Amino acid sequence: MSDQTSRQASGSGGSAAPPAAALPDINAETYPFDTVVQLLDQAAFLSMFSIPARDRSIAIPSRTGEGIAGLRIKEQLHRFSLSMEPPSRSGITTHHAIGEQLAHWEHRWMFAPDGFPALPGRDVPGTAFDPSRSQRFVMFDSVCTFENGRDGFHGFGTGRTYPMHVGSQPQLYAAAVGSILEGFGKFKGHEGTYTYCGSLSQQEGFTGSVFCRVVDPQSELRTESSLPSMEVWPNPETGITYLAFRGQKKDRTQKTAYNFGPNGQVTGLNVHQQLRQVQIDTAARGRGGPRSVMDVGPVIGSMSARILFNLLNPGAPGTALSPIPFQSYNEYTFLTPDGRALGTIVADGGEGRTFNLQLVGAPGQQALRFGGFGPIVKSSGIFEGMEGLMVDNSVVGVAPHALSTLYILRVNDPDGKYRGAFNSGHRVRVSGPDKTVTYNVEID
Repeated sequence: MSDQTSRQASGSGGSAAPPAAALPDINAETYPFDTVVQLLDQAAFLSMFSIPARDRSIAIPSRTGEGIAGLRIKEQLHRFSLSMEPPSRSGITTHHAIGEQLAHWEHRWMFAPDGFPALPGRDVPGTAFDPSRSQRFVMFDSVCTFENGRDGFHGFGTGRTYPMHVGSQPQLYAAAVGSILEGFGKFKGHEGTYTYCGSLSQQEGFTGSVFCRVVDPQSELRTESSLPSMEVWPNPETGITYLAFRGQKKDRTQKTAYNFGPNGQVTGLNVHQQLRQVQIDTAARGRGGPRSVMDVGPVIGSMSARILFNLLNPGAPGTALSPIPFQSYNEYTFLTPDGRALGTIVADGGEGRTFNLQLVGAPGQQALRFGGFGPIVKSSGIFEGMEGLMVDNSVVGVAPHALSTLYILRVNDPDGKYRGAFNSGHRVRVSGPDKTVTYNVEID
């Protein structure tokens, strides 16, 4: 987080804040708190893993002929099962496995200067790709189509690259957030937010997590039934572990406060949440098409966040084409069942997008969709020295300030410190140019 952002987020050095009575009460209940939480959770959680398509991505030359200005990204989206065991005194163990292909996704990612106001029909000023520095990019012409050919959506988003070193090797990480513009098939009439968290290569394209949260009040894309067994594929990301967990308020008594800048004006919110265990999976085989399952488990920690987002003067209408920007500074603390702190992880969510959300059955209830991302900037305890990226895919109510958040951390873990073995007995399929072999194996 920049020095300026840090000062704003902390509210230090400013004049006295205006009296609380002068500000709207974001904790007041337009509808009962528990009702709003239930409505926010009426969503499908599509967890997928992106692997470059066989014809891979295509470089888009810059207008000057020097270097490239973007990439035509072609992805195969696979089933991605994520779960985390409750923390113990020995640490945290997560499990994830990549399964059968669910969908394919194509877009045009164009590199853009910082501060560029991206829109689907607005050309990006010529910006050459430079893997040695962090760059913004805009995701044009995004079309996600599931394998049955009937279901999918068009989207638009923006992201940023992050050059890092893993050991002595340079790596280019990438994260992004986008919004569904128009759905077809089972996605018709649905709104949703998707996040990207992985690595980017000029030669290969994108590899990593793609998580799509779709508003689903009629349960068209989610189920409480078990999903078909998974056909596990080899993991192309060696030395990487994903941590997925949920954030929510303990109950209606846990309040949110305004955050003030140096001039005494509102700059955002101070938010506190519980962290809870989650298990997420997605499948698409059979007549039902794509459907998701998410189970919420026990409390595994706590989280505090400083959100730079002014509800009183948001700066944009919050539509899919003109989202409201926000920034966050998130500190996650993980606890054993007996309340012992294992360590903390701090992420700087430097780029975020906010979209207005209508809650079916609650007219007049203000609600928002959020998507954000940024690097891990600090860690302690068992997480000391952790490096990686964070993405946040969330929905919130305002008055009452209810939260349903989903965080995914992609961390460097060459020794498998946080990663457990995926259960044996699953089918693994390895494809090559001449044959496909299927066999049983245990996969880490």
